[in-house]
Amino acid sequence: MAYFRPTHRLGSIAALAAVIALPATGLAQTSANEDERLEALARDVEAYVPKSSLAVGFRVLSSGAKVSYGNLGSVPFANTAAPLSEGSVSRNYDNGAVLKDSLRDNEKDTNGNQTSTPGGRYTTTSTSTVDVKDADGNVIGTQDVTTINGDYLSYTPGLTRQWGYGSEAQLQQAAGYVAMSNYRAISEGGMANKKQGPNGGVEFELTRIIGRISGRIQWGLAAGVALNDINNKVGGSVLSTLVTQTDYYYLNGQTAPTAPYTGPSYVDLLDASGNVITTQGLETTTPISELPTAGMSTETITPGGVTVRGNWQVKGAYFMMRVGPALRAQLTERLGLNASLGVAGAYSGTKYTAVETFDVPNVTDAVVTTTEESSASKFLSGYYADVNVEWSANERTGLFGGVSAQQFGDYQQTVAGRTALIDLGSAVGIRGGITIKF
Repeated sequence: MAYFRPTHRLGSIAALAAVIALPATGLAQTSANEDERLEALARDVEAYVPKSSLAVGFRVLSSGAKVSYGNLGSVPFANTAAPLSEGSVSRNYDNGAVLKDSLRDNEKDTNGNQTSTPGGRYTTTSTSTVDVKDADGNVIGTQDVTTINGDYLSYTPGLTRQWGYGSEAQLQQAAGYVAMSNYRAISEGGMANKKQGPNGGVEFELTRIIGRISGRIQWGLAAGVALNDINNKVGGSVLSTLVTQTDYYYLNGQTAPTAPYTGPSYVDLLDASGNVITTQGLETTTPISELPTAGMSTETITPGGVTVRGNWQVKGAYFMMRVGPALRAQLTERLGLNASLGVAGAYSGTKYTAVETFDVPNVTDAVVTTTEESSASKFLSGYYADVNVEWSANERTGLFGGVSAQQFGDYQQTVAGRTALIDLGSAVGIRGGITIKF
């Protein structure tokens, strides 16, 4: 049987081929192992790359809330005099007062009975002990001397000594009477507008990277909160309708003292030689009727009759919540650019304060004033957009800065008939702070 028998030459070639193939086989095996190791390392590195970041910082918006104030100039009565039906009581007015009178301690006995004469006057006295001397000036004894030290007007039922008024014009409305008035203002639709200037706030934003669009661009979701103040204040004057309620008090044929006047009134009590016995010891009060004259009270309405000065303020804050998609582009090893756009909501809480005042007609330094306030809260929906540059100090922390824009609606708040339309509106601003990756 014939068979092939390798020669020595063929065996040598086979051995040589095996020697040459051995390194190649080892190299192929090493290359495959390295690829697997690198892939595993890449997976490990990817697993430890931070996916989330927390931004903590500030923001300064170009403008705050714009407020349109309306129905300004409503000032209620500061005083309300009791009607005639309530009888003898104290009544206060914006230009005077007529108070209930009563017996003084030195014109009644221990039982409360009047000792003075109604419609007349009474005196008070003091007693002192003095020496009695003879013709040579020697003291020969003592004696009690009684001296009048006060001369006063008696209490008279139906009249009062306790009253006052502010202007001579109050005597000219009805001859023989003093006019006492209370005033209020009714709005004629006065308006004022004010836009709040730049205002600052704080914010927190959490961003989560979800995927990669390309080698340098990632996408994810951003959610954040921010707090900004609202402080809008305006002052000015508006014309309002003047309402005047007037009562008339009879002077009983007497001449009223010069205005301004407050009774009871006194001057010094003098002796025959003009020496002061008692300071403010002589009463000069002019009493008037204790009750307003029936049938004479009036109410007058004068459109545009008064100028009301005011300060109106809406103060508070709004808490903003936002969420939307985010993009991040890695520009260099340390610099990145990120942007976010989405929906937002603002929970706003404000206090509306109105301080209004006007001058009492014909009376110097007398005013009618009011301070009124109310609170309100409202949730507003809107939108936001942010664009920021981020610088990484290391793989965990960095700094950011950029621009921000937002858009919200408005709501209305009222206080005692006045209105305030509070418009958060559109605003842009700058933002900055630190980022922490985890």
